[in-house]
Amino acid sequence: MKQSIKNIQRQARELLLKVFYTFDQKGEPLEDILKEYTNLKEISPEVINYAKEIISFFNEKKDKVDEMIKSHLEKWRFERLGYIEKALLKIAITDFLKLKEKGREENFMIKRIILDTLDLVECYTGSKKSVKFVNGILGRVVRELFKGYEDSFYIRSTQ
Repeated sequence: MKQSIKNIQRQARELLLKVFYTFDQKGEPLEDILKEYTNLKEISPEVINYAKEIISFFNEKKDKVDEMIKSHLEKWRFERLGYIEKALLKIAITDFLKLKEKGREENFMIKRIILDTLDLVECYTGSKKSVKFVNGILGRVVRELFKGYEDSFYIRSTQ
């Protein structure tokens, strides 16, 4: 049975969370960590390919991604971010930059990235404060990158 692109991307983001989390802990190359995870568990080729695309794009844009996170932190230092929050912000911002570069700024794609990210934050931290914090940063990043979209998409309320 063929998976939907939405399901593939969601699974890839969850896999990428584990990869980026491990990267922040160990500092090993992202590609090597991805290979370790995919050797441990059967994962569909579509999910692996999407994860590889994000990793490749992140490696090209790492400094820009980190700078975007830093520039949108309010009263926080980058180094103080939790590993999960930092990993998910890196993944989401990489996804946003990839959309922008490809000229694919569709409203539903932006929403999907935000909703998947917030769901993963909630699932892996169990903290409404973390969800609200990440949501705030994603909202500021989206308003910067997709200027015409600031009022036309939904960023989930976290109250």
